Amino acid sequence: MTAPVHGERDGDLLLVTIDNPPVNALGQAVRAGLLAAAEQFDADRTLRAMVLCSTGKVFIGGADIREFSGPRLEPLLNVVCHRLEACTKPIVAAMHGAALGGGFEVALASHSRVAAPGAVVAFPEVLLGLLPGAGGTQRAPRLCGAALALDLMLTGRKLPAADALAAGLVDRLDSDPRAAAIAWARELAVRGDAPRRARNGTALADRAGALAAVEAARATLATRHAGLYSPARICDCVEAAITQPFDDGSAYEAQAFLDCLASPQRAELVERFFAERQARKQGEPSTPNANAEPAN
Repeated sequence: MTAPVHGERDGDLLLVTIDNPPVNALGQAVRAGLLAAAEQFDADRTLRAMVLCSTGKVFIGGADIREFSGPRLEPLLNVVCHRLEACTKPIVAAMHGAALGGGFEVALASHSRVAAPGAVVAFPEVLLGLLPGAGGTQRAPRLCGAALALDLMLTGRKLPAADALAAGLVDRLDSDPRAAAIAWARELAVRGDAPRRARNGTALADRAGALAAVEAARATLATRHAGLYSPARICDCVEAAITQPFDDGSAYEAQAFLDCLASPQRAELVERFFAERQARKQGEPSTPNANAEPAN
């Protein structure tokens, strides 16, 4: 594992900690560390479960936006998330603070999620002219349904942990999510439970209702997102989650993300984000997060 991601063995558990201040943004080194952790975990037959947690006040604050202005650096986050989900033994994510954008996608790619009661989750990519590109448009609807997934992706709003639990996006709440995740991982290891993957979620079983939610969202685009490119592509991706197998929908999402990334709107919105962030920094005693995705 690379420096911002640390692995510690605790009996037959692998405890993986992201330590990338100030908000554990998913820069290249963090992604490489997570991928290495997944590979190590899967290859070691003496390890039976893994816990994924982080330091600081935020679980994962999203992507490192500075990377958007240059060539894409491997491993890409969608590759990392798919590898985490593909692990053959259970992974439990311990979430505190905020899980934003790609951070929320990492949690969804894990097999189980424990959140602190004060935690929040969000998909703020739309505020930068993007969409969740690491499986978020495919996993979230399968867990919480198309209507809520679309609402989160089209608004970027924060969803409190209690509401995420009720929606099926989080599995348990605990004031000490790391300790609870370790206890749950031990329980899963003893029982020998197979991983529960979000790709197998059943919240889209009512196909007609899910497609109606997509059409209802599309009907609001002209007024809520006039002239913007990524909201329509978000709707397209959620429709793909409903109508296509997971792997095909994920491939569609990956291309839609690239299309948004290449859009002039994305560059303009990112520039505006940094300008607004810089303006807010003036006179503030501490430096706010300039790396992670925004949240409203």
